[in-house]
Amino acid sequence: MIKILAVSDSHGNKDILNELALRYANRVDHFVHCGDSELSSSDLIWGIMSTVMGNCDYDYQMNDEYRFQAGDKNVLVVHGHRHSVRGSVAGLKVAAKQANASLVFYGHTHIAKAEQEEGILFINPGSISQPRGTLTEKTYCIVTIDVHSVTVTYYNDRHQEMVDLNKQFQML
Repeated sequence: MIKILAVSDSHGNKDILNELALRYANRVDHFVHCGDSELSSSDLIWGIMSTVMGNCDYDYQMNDEYRFQAGDKNVLVVHGHRHSVRGSVAGLKVAAKQANASLVFYGHTHIAKAEQEEGILFINPGSISQPRGTLTEKTYCIVTIDVHSVTVTYYNDRHQEMVDLNKQFQML
């Protein structure tokens, strides 16, 4: 079993990132930030979390995407602003296929969402500082990868589980 904590759109709120890193140290296998941290690429948090550059990040030392292996799954992390994610995940689907990724983490919309299309799982942890849409809670998620399933569990900034948002997906 592999666990990935995903957070996005913290917009300068370094305290919550430090809190997540301390709270989940030795409890998750990967920490990913989907961009718009507004922190320097030399910030110490990036020694713990992997991040990508968002449209509100101006440190050009950050990469537009990050790839890694989680068990037998190829994972792609992007912010999403270059993939037109406000309308659909179609642009992300193209990027996922190019990267041979079955899991894609993205941000930008500030809306917590997990969906599967053509065998690819697209996960947006929402925003940990400025939620948008009908949900007014600040969110992050923990993704648990088992042999044939992926569970996405959402939490608010007070670390309370957001049961109505949670989803489980079958993966081949």
